[in-house]
Amino acid sequence: MKNPHDQSFGFMRVQLHFTSPNSSPRVEILQNTAREDMQNRVYRYLRGYRLPCLRPEDGEVRAVQEFRFDNTGRDPLPFPDDDKSGNEQCLVRPRRDIKPGFMSGDKPFHTVIAAAFTGDGSAPPETKVLYSNAPEDLVESAKAWMQEFRMPCRKAGQAPRVVQQAFIMVPAYAKRRVFKRPQLTLMEFLGLTQDVETLEADFDFTTMNCPFKVNYTLYGPHLPNEVSAGKPIDPNRVLFLKWLAERNLALNDERAARDLFGEVLQIQVPCGQLHLTPSSSTSQTTQESSQ
Repeated sequence: MKNPHDQSFGFMRVQLHFTSPNSSPRVEILQNTAREDMQNRVYRYLRGYRLPCLRPEDGEVRAVQEFRFDNTGRDPLPFPDDDKSGNEQCLVRPRRDIKPGFMSGDKPFHTVIAAAFTGDGSAPPETKVLYSNAPEDLVESAKAWMQEFRMPCRKAGQAPRVVQQAFIMVPAYAKRRVFKRPQLTLMEFLGLTQDVETLEADFDFTTMNCPFKVNYTLYGPHLPNEVSAGKPIDPNRVLFLKWLAERNLALNDERAARDLFGEVLQIQVPCGQLHLTPSSSTSQTTQESSQ
């Protein structure tokens, strides 16, 4: 049964090396963002693989397989396998989950760390804490774990790549609210934002390869919110995505803001036009195309 509080996801791409018809393959990790229990399931599953037709003269046979775990309720955003512009595709996290140790209290702790990869595929990243409300020992634990990340496909001299990781650490007896609905229409989302009656916008989505979906990560007011519509980035959407990232949710209290920090909403952007003026709510119009 799906746990409504477990809105996690993970991805693994592995290369399998078969050298014997009666033996399981050697597993090489090409990309991994999956947590430890997800990885364990993959390794157990792969132990049963065989290539019975393999002959000695065939030598080593290789195959690539992908595994995706998703309990978010969101649709995956486009990210083509042949995109050579960003080596986030080969990001490999540590085999084991972070072990933050004992945490007291009834409030979640947040730490956001940027990791800059500047060397080759074996070099650890340089880490920088962008925001944290966690005790120092938890922050240091998160930094040490992040420094075990690697980008094995990197070559020396390539342009630096930066990835951002949010850690949400919840004490054992703390309760934390999450979004009940992982997907909202654009107008539903805007209706939940601050100062909705003063919004101004004029966007024509028919010029943006509509309809499309946007993942919105709530970091405000401590950090800029993040938005992504996948890759490759459509230049026609850049101004709209920037405007969308500037929208903050109208949360009732500090506890709600703390609980929902780092949560992701998926916004469904239709075809048509968005024209908003601060004069009245009747000026908010979106013409949706039939799908």
